Amino acid sequence: MRSERFMVAGIIFTGVAVTLLVTDLLDHIITPFTHVFLMGSSEGKDVIFFTVMGTMFILAPLFREDGLVGKSSRLDKNSYLHIAALLAFITYLTGTAVEVLIRLSMGVSPLTTFISMDPPASTSITHSHVFKASLSPLTGLIVPASSGIHTGSSLAGYIPFLLPMTLTVIPVIYLMGLLSTGDRRDFHVAIVIFATATTIIGIIDGGLFSTPALVGLSGILGMSALRVPFSPGNLKVPTLIIGGLIAVRILLGILGSVPEYYEVTVLEPSGNLDLDGLHVLSEEKKGDRIILKLSSDQNEMELLNKLTARLDGRCHGFFMTWNFFSFF
Repeated sequence: MRSERFMVAGIIFTGVAVTLLVTDLLDHIITPFTHVFLMGSSEGKDVIFFTVMGTMFILAPLFREDGLVGKSSRLDKNSYLHIAALLAFITYLTGTAVEVLIRLSMGVSPLTTFISMDPPASTSITHSHVFKASLSPLTGLIVPASSGIHTGSSLAGYIPFLLPMTLTVIPVIYLMGLLSTGDRRDFHVAIVIFATATTIIGIIDGGLFSTPALVGLSGILGMSALRVPFSPGNLKVPTLIIGGLIAVRILLGILGSVPEYYEVTVLEPSGNLDLDGLHVLSEEKKGDRIILKLSSDQNEMELLNKLTARLDGRCHGFFMTWNFFSFF
């Protein structure tokens, strides 16, 4: 019975993934729902989410204690989740280190957002796309240019060669999630699969402080800490870890903000920059870059979008400082 339920769920989820990839039929229904836990949900995230969930549901019966793979399992179910969590943390920290190195090599503050051009793609410590960019040589072969799915290809030239790590870590976390299903109740299996899918999405699109990463790690750490009989104390350590990451994320936003103005470092500008209506406080040319200071009387995200549209085709990319307080 369990196999049948999981097979049906897997087929439905996989069918949704294929539909999202080839048509826009379900976009207006699915995206508002997945936005809650994927945050900034895009069609690409939705396709990955439903593909991972669907295939894991289909394969899960094989990993039961009496299943084809599960009966040869050597570790207990929670050990596999501990391995998945450790790999995820190492990968997230690697992505964060790469974000810092990009900025140090460019001589700008680590607490900035970087936009690379052609096509535009953003990345920062608080929402990283370096692993998505590392996959772009492969995803570019699979994802049609007309799909509207952003692969982060323009970032690839600014990051180290992370493809081997990405192609190793993601399948291993996927496998650890399956191996951990074991003799769990069906509802707990569904939570493990959901947590594994969101963790993988957090690696590809978002990084350590992103919503899918925090949701996924909450599920993995929480399920690995469950004991019978259940006690709220079981979740003390996972709660402290996730709460600590959320606190660090907020502190980064606050302490890293420059509320007086936005400093924009434009890389290798060409021609005249279209800055009309952006309230430029100062403009300074330094070698192959232009340093702009813009008024802080506008929302950070709105200004970022305006600059991306204005500078597209006029530079190789730009860095912009944060203003956490502009969202209030």
